[in-house]
Amino acid sequence: MTVYCLMGTYGRYALACEALACFLEQSVGSEARLLIYNQHPVPLSFDHPRVRIVNEVPPSGSLRFIRQRMLELADPGGADLVRWWDDDDLYLPWHLEDCFEHIGDSVAWKAASSWLSERNEKFTLCRNRFEGSWIFRADYLRSAPLHTHPTYTDHPVVMQTEEAGRLATTDLGGRTSYIYRWDIGTQHISGYGSGDEATQKNTLETWRRRSNDVRSEGQLVPADMTLLWRRYLDGTRDKVSPEEWKSNRRRLQRLARFSF
Repeated sequence: MTVYCLMGTYGRYALACEALACFLEQSVGSEARLLIYNQHPVPLSFDHPRVRIVNEVPPSGSLRFIRQRMLELADPGGADLVRWWDDDDLYLPWHLEDCFEHIGDSVAWKAASSWLSERNEKFTLCRNRFEGSWIFRADYLRSAPLHTHPTYTDHPVVMQTEEAGRLATTDLGGRTSYIYRWDIGTQHISGYGSGDEATQKNTLETWRRRSNDVRSEGQLVPADMTLLWRRYLDGTRDKVSPEEWKSNRRRLQRLARFSF
C-alpha cells in the first residue's frame, strides 16, 4: 500500500521543517511520498527521493481550491491513499502505520480520538473532527466534487463523507498518533470562522499576510524533534495507562532514534 502526503505552506519555515521531520520519521517510509506546496514568493528547496516541492502562485479562491491544486500536482494515480499533511500539526512516527492498518476497505479513516496540544505543553485526548487526522482512498478523493457545502472552510469531501456515513474510525486510546496543535504563536485558518466563498478568500489572504516566517535561502532542514517528543511524553504521562505510555516511549526510541 502506498500513500501520497500533501502539505501546503506559506512563509512558515519552522513549521514546514517540523512537518517534514515528522514525515521522514514515519515507520512506513518506503511506501510514502510527500508533496510540499509552497505558495510564498520565496521558494523552498529540499533534496530527497521521496519529497517533492512545488513553488507557485496559488489559485484564486478558498482552502478547498488549494487542497484540490495539491491533489492535481501530486497526481496520486499510482498511490492507494492520500493524506493531508498540515504544516502546523504533529504526526508521531507510527501515524501512517496506523492509517495503513485500520483503513481496510473504507474510503476514509481517522482515529476516533486525537491529541489536542496547547502551547506544545498541555495535551488533551479529544473526540473531534480534526480534518488533519483523516486519510482517504486516492480515487475517492479525486472524484469528490468541490461545489458542495459552500460555507465549509476545508475541502468538502470531509462533510460529504460524514453525511454519507462512510468514515471509518478506530479507538486507539492513548497510543493515538495525530497531534493537533493550538496556541503556538502561528495562524490557524480555522480560527477565523466560516463564511461564503468571498469571505473565505479574504480570510486566506489575511492568513497569508500574518504567516511570514521566511528564510531567504529557502533550504529546508528537517527539525530536531527531540524536545517536542519529550514534551509529548511529559504532557501525556498522566493521560494514558502506564502500559500505553511505556509503549509510546519505546516506539519513539525505536522509530525516531531518540533517547528518553
